[in-house]
Amino acid sequence: MSDKYNKDEESFIQKIQNKTGCLFLVIGVAMLAFVLTDLTSSGGSIFGSTANSVGTIGGEQIAYDDFNNRFEAMKQQIAQNNPGFVMSEDISKQYNDEAWNLLIQSKTIDLEYEKLGIDVSPAELEDLTIGNNTDPQIMQSFTNPETGQPDKQRLVRFLKEDINQDPNAKASWLAFQNQFVAGLKAKKYSTLIGGSYYATDLDAKYKNLENSKTINASVVALPYAQNSDSSITVSDSEILSYAKEYKDKYEQKASRDIEYVKIDVTPSREDSAKMMEWGTEVAEKFRNEKDDSAFVSIMSSETPYDPSYMVRGTFSADIENKIFGANVGEVVGPLEKNGTYSVFKVTDSGTDTLRSVKGSHIQFGVAGIDTAKAEGEARELLAKIRSGATTFEAEAATKNFDASRATGGDMGWVREGSGAYPTRLINRLFNSGVDNYVVVRSSRGVHLAKATSSVSRKTVQVALIDQTIYPSTKTDGESYKKAGQLLTRVNKENSFESVAETLVLTKRVAGKVTESNPAIPALKNPSKLTRWLFDAEISTGDISPILDMNGSYVVAHLVKINEEGLPSAEDLRVAIEPLVKNRKLGEQLKSKVETALANASSAEALAKELGTVVSALPAASFGASNIPYVGQDDAISGAIFGVPVGGHSDVIVGKSAVAVVYVNNENEYQKGDLTIIKDQISREGAQEARGLASEALKQKAKVKDQRYRFYD
Repeated sequence: MSDKYNKDEESFIQKIQNKTGCLFLVIGVAMLAFVLTDLTSSGGSIFGSTANSVGTIGGEQIAYDDFNNRFEAMKQQIAQNNPGFVMSEDISKQYNDEAWNLLIQSKTIDLEYEKLGIDVSPAELEDLTIGNNTDPQIMQSFTNPETGQPDKQRLVRFLKEDINQDPNAKASWLAFQNQFVAGLKAKKYSTLIGGSYYATDLDAKYKNLENSKTINASVVALPYAQNSDSSITVSDSEILSYAKEYKDKYEQKASRDIEYVKIDVTPSREDSAKMMEWGTEVAEKFRNEKDDSAFVSIMSSETPYDPSYMVRGTFSADIENKIFGANVGEVVGPLEKNGTYSVFKVTDSGTDTLRSVKGSHIQFGVAGIDTAKAEGEARELLAKIRSGATTFEAEAATKNFDASRATGGDMGWVREGSGAYPTRLINRLFNSGVDNYVVVRSSRGVHLAKATSSVSRKTVQVALIDQTIYPSTKTDGESYKKAGQLLTRVNKENSFESVAETLVLTKRVAGKVTESNPAIPALKNPSKLTRWLFDAEISTGDISPILDMNGSYVVAHLVKINEEGLPSAEDLRVAIEPLVKNRKLGEQLKSKVETALANASSAEALAKELGTVVSALPAASFGASNIPYVGQDDAISGAIFGVPVGGHSDVIVGKSAVAVVYVNNENEYQKGDLTIIKDQISREGAQEARGLASEALKQKAKVKDQRYRFYD
């Protein structure tokens, strides 16, 4: 937007949110990019010591203080624009990741924008804001509530008047404006990258051949698997030489191999018994309490007091009847469910304006059959159920495809007008009486159903006190003690594995744990362990201290340090030794095949000379050329398309065999429209290029993420 509307640099979000009711529409990721970009351009200290670094981008050390300021600014912006929003640990981690990604963007893609001169001019921004081409994203935020249509005058009034009277609105608008500009730049960059890709007529020609052309060929091969030579050996130097030849495939990042034990600290039976005692005491006090809402607060219930009147189906099935069957003033509980102990007190009852009923059904779909036939099937099944030949629950578990499939057809309590099940079905259940079967047509098919309760209009007002069980200090101490026993008993005579087995602890393993991707089975957030693993003072064979990780204790043993670059010959041998052996064997077999080929006039003659068979490939193609007895071998398959009809190849030393290819003829094929194919290649290539561009910039920058050093 032009400076005639904004002279101070701040933003708009809260105002738009108030008008649209969409809390996160404008405070999303891109808005937050503005906060980071602003701080990035402020000249803060990026260059710090390695020890105080959260990582490197393009060889530049990113200091913890610098990154954390951005992260905290992001969280503060979220809090300001979302009063009452609770930043949980999981959400905080998401924003931490977002702050890091935006920092990477500012130091990679944003630099490309500058180099290429990609920008949004004030005139362009004004045109897209209040001009003739207002962006739909902006107009959606300024809709006339009466007409439901975009109101540009409202937008102009806001920019001329409202933001000058509200500093927060002005700040939010500038944040949104910068987000909008960033989006436009990204779009321009994407268009530029996509537009730089094009396909030639030759590309289209060969793509057509790849898709359509097939060749009738014959292959005479000596597979390595059938001609092995036990005398062939491979030295360490040969292993390393092969790895260097294909270093892109075999080079590795610095990583660690570990074995570890995770001891979950879970409540004991004694803890559960004490919680039940707590619940019993609460229930006794609750019965005599007069101010129920105050008592719920005093007892620090995890669920706050709710004076609403609850209808049938509000509570879990195992306590529903107990609560609705209780008298006013009666206490139900304590009850335990999924580690939460609850005490309920019925404080009042009332009458619902709508009916509720509990029922079960078996549904018969009518797709492909008429409704009358489905009704007939329902009545036949009802006869079998009544005779005992089958059960209602078993049939529902196989025939239903809604949530009741898992409950034997039980629909639970259904309230009138809820829309959970067809109205016609529920109305029949209201009038059928308990356990009386009915066959009902509905918009979903035919139902064999029954009401499993009488019709209810009762509502209850319930005060609830609940607490989740946590391990006691004693239980926690016992788990910590066991971790300590593991730590102290491991020595030269007692391996980590044997001590874990003695203590009845499950030993786990994790290989190739890297700094950038420290995925360790059973550990949700392994930052503490990663921090220890990549400490410069830690050596192979070291045992970690006891690590407190999200309610569990972890002790790890560093088995191996894998340095960055090519692994050792020992580590590579399993993967590379067979390949080098095949290469050597191939050279041996090549001489044998060359001698036989000199005396053979056909594929059959060559096969006879070598004591093998001719593999027929009646329709070999670029995309599918699996060779009998050989499998996929690109060197051999590729040769098929380079041999003239009636000729044969030289001896080919492939990945799986030594072979000679004979081309019998080219099969007829329908040539495609090269213009269409060319267009398709261009579109697909442009799309792929757009997707790879940012990733290529990140790879070039050699991003190293070490945030685990500071954030758990």
